[in-house]
Amino acid sequence: MGRMRFLCDVDRCIDCSGCVIACKEGNHVPVGVNRRRVITINQGKPGEKSMSVACMHCSDAPCIAVCPVDAIYQREDGIVLVSKKTCIGCGYCFMACPFGAPQLLLYGLPLRRAAISTRWSFWCPRCHG
Repeated sequence: MGRMRFLCDVDRCIDCSGCVIACKEGNHVPVGVNRRRVITINQGKPGEKSMSVACMHCSDAPCIAVCPVDAIYQREDGIVLVSKKTCIGCGYCFMACPFGAPQLLLYGLPLRRAAISTRWSFWCPRCHG
């Protein structure tokens, strides 16, 4: 079975964040939470490239490996999901993810890396099929 991916043409991306806005508007993502973001590689240098990133649904997802309560799991089709009922908000997934995909919330406000949360919200609802 094929795996779902969001592909970004780095040669055409102009860092406009249109993909971020489309995701937020189309999925009613709360203010302060970004399930997609645009990063720039070699910013300010020749050959600078921008690209849109989110959860990459890794085949060997580090977020799954570090979750102490097994709240994060992978479906047969490769989609990585989280059980909000099981999640204890420890933040280990947030620290383990190389793409910064988990969005931790504390009192409804987003946290940055190196912060711990009591509850969290995470991943694109399109992946829930």
